[in-house]
Amino acid sequence: HILARLMNAHPEFRMAMKDGELVIWDSVHPCYTVFHEQTETFSSLWSEYHDDFRQFLHIYSQDVACYGENLAYFPKGFIENMFFVSANPWVSFTSFDLNVANMDNFFAPVFTMGKYYTQGDKVLMPLAIQVH
Repeated sequence: HILARLMNAHPEFRMAMKDGELVIWDSVHPCYTVFHEQTETFSSLWSEYHDDFRQFLHIYSQDVACYGENLAYFPKGFIENMFFVSANPWVSFTSFDLNVANMDNFFAPVFTMGKYYTQGDKVLMPLAIQVH
């Protein structure tokens, strides 16, 4: 929710190319990965952003309950106004780079979280942010 609120607070993060024109979406929605243990594959699922955390959590929970076991790559369908969040909970990193091939004018930010760890009395989690 924090990432989605940040994304929606700044028009620079809501920019995209549509039909050859630069647009600024009214809102953008997080698209996140869902891991399927039985097939060791991922799906991409998005949830509608809502400013109210409780409402957003409810929407997210419903989406995961409804589509979480669906093995399609985009089980809920694809929308244009989204940004990407993924987690690699088994890897802790100091840097992470994602190369998106054959996607001209790709402006959507990508957030990647890694394995959390303790450092002294703090719990830390790496977060890579890729913006274009």
